[in-house]
This record gives sequence, structure tokens and C-alpha cells, in this order.
Amino acid sequence: MTPLLRATLWPALALSLLQTPPTTVPEEIRRRVESLRNGHAVEVFGVTIPPQPTLAQLYEARAFAPLWVGPEAARDLAASARFVTADGLDPARYDATVLASLPDRFVRADSAADADLLRSHALIRLTNDLHYGRVDPSELDPSWRLPTRERSLDATTLQDMIASGRLAERIAALRPNHFIYQGLQRALADYRAIRGRGGWPSLPGGPILQLDSAGTRIPVLRRRLAMEGDLPAGADTVAETFDAVLDSAVRRFQHRHALNEDGVVGRATLAELNVPVDARIDQIRINLERARWTLHGLADTFVAANIAGQRIYLVRGGAIVWETRGIVGKEYSRTPIFTAPMRYLVLNPTWTVPTSIAGEILTAIRRDASYLEREGMRVIDRAGRTIDPTSLDFSRWSGRSFPYVFRQDPGPRNALGFIKFMFPNEYDVYLHDTPARSLFDREDRTFSHGCIRVQDPLRLAELLLDDPAWTRAALESAIASRQTRTLSLARPIPMLILYWTASADLHGELHFYRDVYRRDAALLRALDRETD
Repeated sequence: MTPLLRATLWPALALSLLQTPPTTVPEEIRRRVESLRNGHAVEVFGVTIPPQPTLAQLYEARAFAPLWVGPEAARDLAASARFVTADGLDPARYDATVLASLPDRFVRADSAADADLLRSHALIRLTNDLHYGRVDPSELDPSWRLPTRERSLDATTLQDMIASGRLAERIAALRPNHFIYQGLQRALADYRAIRGRGGWPSLPGGPILQLDSAGTRIPVLRRRLAMEGDLPAGADTVAETFDAVLDSAVRRFQHRHALNEDGVVGRATLAELNVPVDARIDQIRINLERARWTLHGLADTFVAANIAGQRIYLVRGGAIVWETRGIVGKEYSRTPIFTAPMRYLVLNPTWTVPTSIAGEILTAIRRDASYLEREGMRVIDRAGRTIDPTSLDFSRWSGRSFPYVFRQDPGPRNALGFIKFMFPNEYDVYLHDTPARSLFDREDRTFSHGCIRVQDPLRLAELLLDDPAWTRAALESAIASRQTRTLSLARPIPMLILYWTASADLHGELHFYRDVYRRDAALLRALDRETD
């Protein structure tokens, strides 16, 4: 070989050895999917895609052929990712900016593979978050006992969505189709608009304000109530007197915030008025997430208790037909979150004191030897026999070690009142009446040991039985007999115990409730975390 020929051939040969043979898009996708299957994250367009089985299954089922073969589905995805602000979610989680910047076509196979995987990754996150929630409630709160759902749409469903030609519509359909969710979405937009206008003024502290009060704080109160629409549009916002129009506005505000509707701006009402608009926006976002957890697949008829709102609702045909105040668990004896079928109710129930409360009864007996007789309580052994309490030395035992059971007979002092509603569950929690009726007048009604007390239990019984033989008068007559009686419902009705600090009613009115168990902060942190 001549020196000239050698000089010509060696550079060409070296260049050919350094060049990578051209590959196809499926081959590039396969390489990335195998890396994910091996537990390695993949970097595409500056986005880290973590290992996830659903993404691998999407491509393995189609021999690694690309999924995003036309521009329409990709554009629908990018638009849907931007629109999640309406759901209180962050578009950045779904790489909305990157998706919008991707071209319809790529010259290089590796870039086309990167784009295909990124779009599929974003779709999986987006659909899962909209349908199941951004946060797994069972991981956030160990007391969560609602039925668990799958946390991901399957690969077949996702592939069908992409190929449908209606991707944006299919994504939108994953949101809860419920008036509460839609009402919260509208409220989120409204409160963001209020924030955009500078928010509402803070009402300075001072003496209570009520009808006929006067002073410079009154115009501030008027402007504050006008911002949320409690003071009607066009109403006077500068007058320094507390007139009937302002009284009605305060009562509307109190109604929406679960306060006593007395028209008096005292300490509790002032505190709610001065919650910043940013905090209300967060509260709405938090409860949109709770709605994604709970509002799918609800029966048309059910009873619901909102622990935070301390209210009980009867829903029929998807509409709230009745509601009343409730009393829920104290901080140290929180009412759990769960669902169970309500099957029957009991008139003139006995009350068997739970072991967890026996210590309180023992303490009361040691203070007052006549306590058991006055409260209509008996001591029962494990065989169900009544024991003479004078034969026992109650100072020997603590609550947990007490070898007997306290049982309260039916009557006006019975802790369960005259009626209880049974949905058998592992917590021994149920709805019931109470002799302590004055507690329903309180704004904060966290007084129970976990069960839920109902303000108007006879009306609830009448509605649930739905039987002309069991009118309110008939129920009152049966109660007057002092005889314990079990009434079965014609069919079981789901009982849902939930926790909502913001909700919208059937008419779109927004209600805020106090975070009595301080659960919102942890959910907000989880909702806003950058990575899973």
C-alpha cells in the first residue's frame, strides 16, 4: 500500500468505526424502557423519568412502537397539563412547559423516542392524579379507612385514550363528576381572582360589632364582606353604622363558616374574617384533593358525616335532602374516617361502656358512691350477670384492668339518648342521640369519645325508615314505652364518615370549616412536594 493510499484510507476507516449505526425509534424506546425496568431513571429533555411499571407495560405490549404518532393527541395532552391549575394542581408536575415546546416531528430517532416517553410519562401522572388524587391518603394518614382504589390506570386504558382522537375529553372525564368538585373548582377561580385584586382587608380587633354598632371598623367590615359576596353587590361599603343589611351579610358569612348565625362579630367570627385569601385558596386546593379521593362511584343515597364541619347529611338521588348539626370526637379520641353500611336503628338503647372509657366511670364512682344508681348503670360480669356494686372495691382497678362491664339502662340519662343508628364496624362508632342537647349550640362541637351525636335523630330515623308506620309521633310513642326495640332499614344505606374543611353545596355555595384535627397542613405539604 502506497503512503498516499494509506493516508487516504485510514481517516475514512477511523471515522466509520467511531460512527454509531443509525437506529429506529422503536429501538431507541426499547433501550430506555429496559433501563427503566432495571430500576434506572431516564433523562429526557431535562426531565427525569423514574422507573414505573405502567410506562414499561405501555411499550412492551406494542413491541416498543411509538404511541404519539399524530400531533392531535400530543397537543391535547399539553393543553390538559396546563389546565390542571383549575384542579389546584401544578402544571410543572406534568412538565407542561416542556410538552408545549416539543415539535410535532423529529429528525433524530433518539429525540423522537425521548418525546414519546416524556408524553407517556406525563399522561400517566396526569391521569392518575386527576382520577385518584395526587397524594395517597393511606400513606398520609394511618387512620384512613375508606376502601382503597388502584393508584394507576392500566396500560390498555391509557393506550386506548391516546388512540381515541378525544384525549382531552377522556382526560377531563377522569375528574369527579360531582357538584362538590365542580363547586370547589369555581370557588378556586373566584378566590384567585380576589387575590389578583389584592385580597381583602383585615378587620382590626376591638369590641364586638353588632346591629346598631358604629365606628371606623364598620366600613372595613363592609368591604371585607363585599369581597366574598356576602354583602350584596351595590350595597353601601362606606357607612359607619351596623344596619340590617350588614347584619344579614354577617349572618351569611357565619352560615358559610359553620359559626352561630347571630349577626355578632365576636372573637370566632373575627378570626374567620381575618383568614388570608391565600390560606383560603390552599384550603380549597386541599379539599379538591379530598374530593378526588372520595367522590368517585358514590351511591345515589347515603348518610355522610363531615367531621371537620361537625354536620350530618342525608343524600338522596345525588342531592342533599336533609342536614343537621353533629358532635364528633375530641382531639384525643378522634372520630375515624371510614365507611360501612347502616343496617338498623335501636330505640331506647342500652349503653355498654367501652373499656377505653371505663376509667372515667371508676373515677366518678370513687368521687361519688351514688354515681351508678343516679346514672342508671349496672355492673355486668363476662357471663352477662348483674353484680351488686356494693360488693366491689372500685379502688382496686384502673380502666383497662377492670374485669367487669358497666352498662347503662335506657332512660333520659342514657349517654346514647333515645336512639342509635348502627353500621357495624371495627371502631364501635355509630350515630346516636344524646341527653346533653345544649352542646349542639356550641360552634366547636368536639366533645365525644369518637361516636357522632345527632341534633335531630328522630327526623333522621323518620327519613331513613321511610315508612308511614314510623312517623315521628310513632317513634316518640315507642320511645315513651322505655322498651328497647330494633328497627331494620328496608335496605342497607352507606354511611360515610369524611373530613372536609371546604365544600360546595348543591347550589354552589362555598362553605369553610375549621381544621379541628389539624390535618390540612400535612396534606398541603404532600400536595405541593416536588417529587414522589
